[in-house]
Amino acid sequence: MIQKKTVDLVVPCYNEEEGLEVFVTETNKVIDTLPAYSFRYILVNDGSRDKTYIIMKRLAERFSNIKYISFSRNFGKEAAMYAGLQHSSADYVAVMDADLQHPPSAFPEMLSALEEGYDCCAAKRGARKGESVFRGAFSKLFFKLSNKLTDAKNPYGAMDYRIMTRQMADSILELSEVQRFSKGIFSWVGFNTKWISIDTVDRQLGQTTWKFSSLFKYAIDGITCFSVAPLRFTAIMGAVIFFVSLIYIMITLIQTLFFGITTPGYVTTLCAVLFLGGITEMSIGILGEYIGKIYMEAKNRPIYITKFSNFEEENNKESEEKS
Repeated sequence: MIQKKTVDLVVPCYNEEEGLEVFVTETNKVIDTLPAYSFRYILVNDGSRDKTYIIMKRLAERFSNIKYISFSRNFGKEAAMYAGLQHSSADYVAVMDADLQHPPSAFPEMLSALEEGYDCCAAKRGARKGESVFRGAFSKLFFKLSNKLTDAKNPYGAMDYRIMTRQMADSILELSEVQRFSKGIFSWVGFNTKWISIDTVDRQLGQTTWKFSSLFKYAIDGITCFSVAPLRFTAIMGAVIFFVSLIYIMITLIQTLFFGITTPGYVTTLCAVLFLGGITEMSIGILGEYIGKIYMEAKNRPIYITKFSNFEEENNKESEEKS
């Protein structure tokens, strides 16, 4: 008898009470068409403020292949993905959202890529209905800047949705920093990745928790976590301003020596002060961003704290059986 390959589905969940059961139902329809694989859900409740945890427990009672982890508070999607990967043990590990914007119908194509020899099959966004022009332009700008400034290269529209081998998942777990940017980490560890294009639509159930301010912060984290280019930019800017100021001082001295003292222009002085003040504030802000990350990493705090989990129940049963 041929042994089935195992697949763990890591699913971060935040306020998903309206759509979690639908997600499991729709995913099960796809799983049932793949008898060569044994699937297990790892649902991670990221401190939801609704009934997500209660629904997780109910689903775990109905389906034996559903495991869950519930955090003590909201630690963020990055921490939820890390927790799921940490608890995974399957041959293949998938990371996907619970809102069905990462369609489970892509499983056959993704698994086929791994069987061909790829270490990972990841999705990138194709056409997306309902996305604003401004948000789309910002997204394109982020990917261009990120690919130019960092070592973590991703195609435009790269998503977290992917299925990877056990080796790649273990490599990701070796990067245990608190300030996490998974898209960068997935790229940084390397391995041979096949990209497939997926058309996405706005979620049908529940409301998105990603506002533009959150996306902007996410973009800043993505660049500062994998590049020191902003620091180099401030150093170059400082050098340019220094040399321009030196030239201006020399010109002023020459004018004074040969033509006498002239009344300085108010507008010129004001512009220079405001410009230099702006550059100084921006430089301090960039330095503060990096110092803040160093400060958080130096605390050596855990990435997440578990409040409830049925993994503990499983471990207790195994201990009882052994004794």
